[in-house]
Parts: sequence; C-alpha cells; structure tokens
Amino acid sequence: MKKSLFAGLISAAVLLSACSMGASEPGTGGSNGGGDAGGKIKVGVVLKTLSSEYWQYVVSGVKAAEKDLGVTVALQGPASETAYDEQNAMLETMLADNSIQAMVISPLQPDSVVSVIGDTEKPILFVDTDAPYDKKVSYIGTGNEAAAKSGGEYASKIAGSGAKAVWIGGVKGNTTSDDREAGFTAGLKSGGVDVTVQQYGEGLGDKAASIMENVLTSNPDVTVVVANNDDMAAGAARSVKAAGKDMVIIGFDGIKAGVQNVIDGNVTATVAQDPFGMGYKAVEAAVKTVKKEQVESFIDTGSTVVTKENAAEYLAKLEKQLAGES
Repeated sequence: MKKSLFAGLISAAVLLSACSMGASEPGTGGSNGGGDAGGKIKVGVVLKTLSSEYWQYVVSGVKAAEKDLGVTVALQGPASETAYDEQNAMLETMLADNSIQAMVISPLQPDSVVSVIGDTEKPILFVDTDAPYDKKVSYIGTGNEAAAKSGGEYASKIAGSGAKAVWIGGVKGNTTSDDREAGFTAGLKSGGVDVTVQQYGEGLGDKAASIMENVLTSNPDVTVVVANNDDMAAGAARSVKAAGKDMVIIGFDGIKAGVQNVIDGNVTATVAQDPFGMGYKAVEAAVKTVKKEQVESFIDTGSTVVTKENAAEYLAKLEKQLAGES
C-alpha cells in the first residue's frame, strides 16, 4: 500500500514537471512567438550610431512609433559609424534574443551584416542603408541616388556650365555613400558641371575640412563642393571661408545644424532626408510584419532640397521632431 502510494506521488510529480517544461511565460519566446514580458510585440532596432544629431531624429521617430503603436522597442547603436565589430556584436545578441520578433537594422557594412544575420528566422528590415539580404522584408529610407541628383541639379544651376566640383564622400564602398556619389555626379553633369576630385571623409567634419584645405591648394579651379552629409559640408565650408573663397556647397541629410548653416549662408543648400519618418515607418513596418500584414519591399521616405527660401520653415519642423512630434 505504501509502495503504491509512493509510486503514485512520483508519477504525479513527473507529470507536473513535464507540463511546466512545455509551458512558456509571455515574452520568453515560447509558443506565443516572443514579445516582451507584458505580451506586447517587441522589435529590435540597431542603428549605425546613437551619437550624432542625424541619428537622434531616427531615434525620435522610433520612440514615437513605439508609443503610438503600443509596442516595445529594444534600441541600440555603436559608438561611431566606424565601430563595425561593435555593431556586429549587438546584432548577434539581438538575433539570439527569442523575445525579439522582428529586427530593424541600419548596417555599417552591409556585406558583413548580412553574414552576421545568416539564416535567422527573424524578419529583417533595413533602414537608411540597404543591404543585399535575400530574405529581407523591406528597405525603409531615402532613394539616395535620386535625392542626391536633385541636389546636384540645384548646384549646377547656381554654378553654371563648365564649373568643376569636388565630391567628399563618407566611406568608399558604403551603399549609401556610393549612391549619393552617383546621384550628385549625374545631377551636376546634367547642368554641365564635372566632378574632378573625389575624396572620402568618413562622415567627419574635421576630416572634410582637412581634405578641402588640400583641394583648394591642388585644385584651385574647383568651385563646387558636394558632400555626403551636413557635418562634412560644414567642415569644407570652414576651410573655404578661411581661404577667403566663395563656393557653392551642398550638404546632405538636412539635420538642424545643416539647415542653420543654410540660413547663416555658410552652405548653399542641403538635401534633406526624413530620418524621423524613417525611424517611425521602420518600426511600423516591423510591427505589420509580425502581424502578418502586407509590407512594401521599399518604403521611400522622400527628400527635400533645403535652400535659403525654405530653410526657416524646415528648421521649425525639425525642432518639433526632436521633441518627439511628427
């Protein structure tokens, strides 16, 4: 009798243990497919960095979407846009996190990032910079080549046919920088302006300033500068001003400081992206993916050439976005 009772208790304990192992708490990545501890959809977002003004607009858009859509976002970014290993490590950690149901990535090195992603089953979306990943859900960002072409066309109208230009790119081989180079070059060429010098400043204003100092000495006939971002346009402008020159200078991104430089007359114009919209729409698309809703393979967030005429209005818009308002 005692043996029979003891055996019954053991069987009950084993059954209870088996049931417990098969269950999953909300947000642990069990049968509910992931999510946070409260059962909300959870999206992982890894940006190129969180330390620049441009990426703060993206962050603001991400957070606005998180609030509006009632989801949870795990947001990370490396210390700089050349911290490749740091970004890859962040990606590896998020890919291993079963609570994250979809990922939004802005790759520093697209090919390297694709290698890190591997054959993950998580839905992958790219923002700002695309990558050659066969299973990607969507790319959310600017049509960089078309946007840069509009900036090149504007520069050529001011500079006039026969002018010569310098391109100051970001990192050679980076998809975004290469697309902008192609666009600016085509836009300038359509107005009779040739790019005769190509340099790369890794996105850094100080490096662009140093590049421009050398260009002014080695290529004194250059009268147009087109740059991959606003920081480098500002750096180039400092060197141009120090040399007492008057040149057409076009930036890219349309960050607050870049637009202010247009207002102040330091640069001629900037091709403004919509980084707030990128962050917002990327999270929105990721949530739709988790919900099995249709998502377009390319979501173009548009661009605007900001000149002296529309800069004040555009600056007011940016200030609202940094405050978290769409």
